[in-house]
Amino acid sequence: MVRNKPAGDAFGSNRRSPTLMRRRREEINAAKDAAMASEQVEPESSPVRSRSASPVSGSASPRSGSVSPRSGSASPTRLSDQGTTGPAEVSVEKKNGFFEIKGNMSMAVDPDITYGILTDYEKNPDIFKTVSKVEVEYRDKVKFVTQHAHWNLMFWSGTFDMKMKVEEDPPNRAVSFKLNEPGFLKMFNGYWGIEPRMVNGKSMGCNVVVTQEVLPSMLPPGPLASYVSRILGNQVKAVLEDLSVEAVRVQKTKRISAK
Repeated sequence: MVRNKPAGDAFGSNRRSPTLMRRRREEINAAKDAAMASEQVEPESSPVRSRSASPVSGSASPRSGSVSPRSGSASPTRLSDQGTTGPAEVSVEKKNGFFEIKGNMSMAVDPDITYGILTDYEKNPDIFKTVSKVEVEYRDKVKFVTQHAHWNLMFWSGTFDMKMKVEEDPPNRAVSFKLNEPGFLKMFNGYWGIEPRMVNGKSMGCNVVVTQEVLPSMLPPGPLASYVSRILGNQVKAVLEDLSVEAVRVQKTKRISAK
């Protein structure tokens, strides 16, 4: 389940120093810890504070907020009595010849709602803007999912297909996948997990974690080759953000219907 839209003015020359970036990350983590530890809950009718950035759009052109290891500068957003949402945090590391991408995001949404959206593959094109079409088939009770996807970065763009063997674990809200037919990608294996987040015995939404092992069949030529890790990391970050936006929408719809 790839997704597009790298966030970040990552290609400009006006970069912060590592020390400032580290301090900023520490401030963000401290703020998140303080919010989770607090027992004070805003009333249901209180307005939702807006994100520091609007939901990602379909292309992967750079925007503010690089996905360098442990990125994410948006401030947490409190949503009713479900805790806090965001920001998505993604790291990319190249090891043993492939890229390992790890992402996580706290979401102020019921874990079952989030898992249901993640595993509704036919609706992926309506949620994840880099996915243009999805096909699901079964062979001997084994599920195969084919995604037709695209990516854009600055002046470059491309399309690719991925046929994956998918294994779902509903009781644990987990999904594992493995590339079944190499093509544009030589390796694409990974895992999604939706973990309930409890504070003082009360549900406070969920934590979404994803791990991917990716290896393109060949690196792009020229200057684009150095941006592969950014493309991969931004894809995962955008998927997490789009998943969060859709999950919040579905949860609000269900609450309105229940009244």
